[in-house]
Amino acid sequence: MLYKRFGFLLFICLLPLFSSVCLAEEKSQKTIFLIDKKGKELKIGTVEFIKKTKGETFKLSLDESKFENFFLNMAPFKCIVGKLMYCHLPYPYKTRKTITKNDLIDLEYELLFVQKNAAKYGIDFWNGVYFRLKRNPDGSFTGKVWETDLNELVAPPPNEYDRPIGGDDLSEASSGKHRFPKIEIR
Repeated sequence: MLYKRFGFLLFICLLPLFSSVCLAEEKSQKTIFLIDKKGKELKIGTVEFIKKTKGETFKLSLDESKFENFFLNMAPFKCIVGKLMYCHLPYPYKTRKTITKNDLIDLEYELLFVQKNAAKYGIDFWNGVYFRLKRNPDGSFTGKVWETDLNELVAPPPNEYDRPIGGDDLSEASSGKHRFPKIEIR
């Protein structure tokens, strides 16, 4: 009788230990492709997703071999070279690095670029490239290029996790004007 009483109590006390084993984090990794005007894909990195109770956290890793280092406007940049260069602009402030079904902005902020004519000196943040993403039923993501003035990022947002770029700051881009009018994460 004593065993039954304490056995049940022991089971309840140990349940949290076993549930963490039973409820292992669900991880997945997807590859990031920039798609040029002719539909040719350029693999630029990967994203690891970890499912959480509310959404997914992520870690983005760029493939360094696809980028060259440049020192532009007194700052280092990693750029994809060509007549029109795409220079990655790491978002300089904190994000939660979390996405949900209806909110992909933190991931979009990790994929900011500045398009630059290779013949011109320096970089103009006015030529900001923003990929607005959507999640597909199969779990992949697609996005098309939007234009934005990334000079907005010069000053930090008033609150730690505010999002200074979005909505009215984005202009739909003419796909013919951009080297990579689309992005896919699959």
